[in-house]
Amino acid sequence: MSLYASGIIRIITEPALRTFDSGTMVANFAAGIQEGKDKDGNYINNSMDVEVWGKSAEIVVDKFRKGDSMMVTGNVKMQEWTDKDNGSKRRKHIL
Repeated sequence: MSLYASGIIRIITEPALRTFDSGTMVANFAAGIQEGKDKDGNYINNSMDVEVWGKSAEIVVDKFRKGDSMMVTGNVKMQEWTDKDNGSKRRKHIL
């Protein structure tokens, strides 16, 4: 099953570009997502890691900076790994 999401995000880390030996590019950055208000009227803010692949990755790194907002659409996937320090299972969502 795949979760597809779209919305406006605010970039909270500078986008970083990596190029693989195959020539494929990927840009990675963290983004803030505002999820409305809680029962007390305070805004709910969360963050999520974002990956942008291909030519779009190059455009993001060239045109966007920390603090900028953008509209995104894509799949949300779960990344899982084992912490090498204590052996615990870790996971995070990536858009």
